[in-house]
Amino acid sequence: MRPFTYTRPTDARAAVAIAVREPDAKFLAGGTNLLDLMKTGVEHPAQVVDVSRLPLAGIEEREGGVRIGAMARNSDVANHPLIRERYPVLSQALVAGASPQLRNMATMGGNLMQRTRCYYFYDPTYAECNKRNPGSGCAARTGEQRLHAILGASDACIATHPGDMAVALAVLDAVIRVTGPQGARTRRISAVAS
Repeated sequence: MRPFTYTRPTDARAAVAIAVREPDAKFLAGGTNLLDLMKTGVEHPAQVVDVSRLPLAGIEEREGGVRIGAMARNSDVANHPLIRERYPVLSQALVAGASPQLRNMATMGGNLMQRTRCYYFYDPTYAECNKRNPGSGCAARTGEQRLHAILGASDACIATHPGDMAVALAVLDAVIRVTGPQGARTRRISAVAS
């Protein structure tokens, strides 16, 4: 691993400000994806921004739906009575998608942001990976393709998003609210990547 600085901001606005100042910053919540990528040399953040303690773990009924915070643990969401009763597809997707140990660490926000499980992305010895090295090509197009996209692929990349939860959210017509440099924005989860 390469050296990096570690920061733990006290609110979301401060976390966004750090990421704007340091383009090579990565957010850390549960760490179930980022730490593996750092160990294997796929990710090399100059700064790790620990957002795990931000007060964004709520699960609450709102306007005929439910609002789930980005820091809510997958296990808490999967086992929440409101989710199990009214959104069983989400609960089932979270349970099917990972072991209990991972569900106890992984967060809803991290689940959506996790990187692909493409063999070629995870192995830095393959130079051809547009997700790691934009413009380099896609080694998976001519290599092992068993776990890659059939629909929604492009000439640039045939890797898929690894999360079962994102599919459940698309089925539920979920809306994601993201806070960034321009403030808060909302975006509907689409069944087809854009």
